[in-house]
Amino acid sequence: MILLNSTSKTHRTLPFVYCTIPNFRYHTPFLIHSTLGTLSMNKFKLALLTVAFVGLFACTTTQQPKKTVKTRYLKNNISQAELNNPKDYKRYYYSCRNSETGSSSYLTTYFPLSRESRMKDNFGIYFQLDGGKAVPFDHVENRTLNARGNRFEVIYRSYEPIDGSYVDLIARENNSVYYKNNQGMRSTWLNCREG
Repeated sequence: MILLNSTSKTHRTLPFVYCTIPNFRYHTPFLIHSTLGTLSMNKFKLALLTVAFVGLFACTTTQQPKKTVKTRYLKNNISQAELNNPKDYKRYYYSCRNSETGSSSYLTTYFPLSRESRMKDNFGIYFQLDGGKAVPFDHVENRTLNARGNRFEVIYRSYEPIDGSYVDLIARENNSVYYKNNQGMRSTWLNCREG
């Protein structure tokens, strides 16, 4: 049995403890490092710190990162005189069949020719059906259709709804199909061929 008697002698971090062994005639002073005491204090500090962090982050709400809204390059209201300028816009003509009504329509698309309009974030076209208002479409993506990469489709989406729905254009080499997009459900609207 070992009896520990603490004395008033202290050190900055380690206490001096005299140990008395009852079976010996003399007392042997030696330094006993109180590892157990230091360890329990560190555990207490760690537990307190953990509780503080849990309490801090338990009260905060997690927010989804905001998607950056792309600034639209094309104008919503563009004049016919601007579109007819061959220095600024290249024009393509299409004949289309309206899948909803079965009627025929004529479509003109205008591709901006300025250097700024060819930048990735600015790329888009104007869509003009039967001589009506020119509607801007934003470039969404290019999809490769084969392993060689020589066949692909280009996808555009209207800036604003047309006849109550956003319109997706999927343009391929020989034809273009315009889909009305009603909350993710696509229905064919126009099947168009150049000429």
